Amino acid sequence: MKICPCCGNILIPKKVLAHYGRYIEVDQCEHCGGIWFDKYELYSMKAEEVEKFSIEKSIKSLCQPSICPNDKSPLMLLKDPLIPKDIVIYYCEQCFGMWLPLDSLRKYKAYQRSRKESFNKESRENLPKELEEKIDLLLKKGEEDLKKQNEFELDYKMSQFVSVVLLILKILSYFIKR
Repeated sequence: MKICPCCGNILIPKKVLAHYGRYIEVDQCEHCGGIWFDKYELYSMKAEEVEKFSIEKSIKSLCQPSICPNDKSPLMLLKDPLIPKDIVIYYCEQCFGMWLPLDSLRKYKAYQRSRKESFNKESRENLPKELEEKIDLLLKKGEEDLKKQNEFELDYKMSQFVSVVLLILKILSYFIKR
């Protein structure tokens, strides 16, 4: 159980979609709205997922977090010249987790999305048309392969389940015959 570094309330785990179709679990304080991200989670969370976070109460605290919810180390204010100054991010020097107020998370993900879009636009403009088509084809193929892999895993798990059921039935029939 993690404790909010701002207000001391319990952090509630929430699952959000990350890149490549996987999910990560982050922790949010329902009182102040701040979110704790373990190492790399902030970067891998999809920008659209920020809409899943809200504050149930109308209280928005402007506290300064003090200690890491994981290892109780002091949290430091992140000073990065590439990140806009109105985005407040605190980090732990020991576990590399990050704490953001909800409004800073929204601003950061909007900033991340705009940088990605401008980068994609610039890089795509310089590509030959044939190469761009090949990239799109590979991306679609990758998505199809991921779907097939998920179907295969489901079939495999189902076959394991059926094998276990059959084994149980054999064991039961052995005892019934006695």
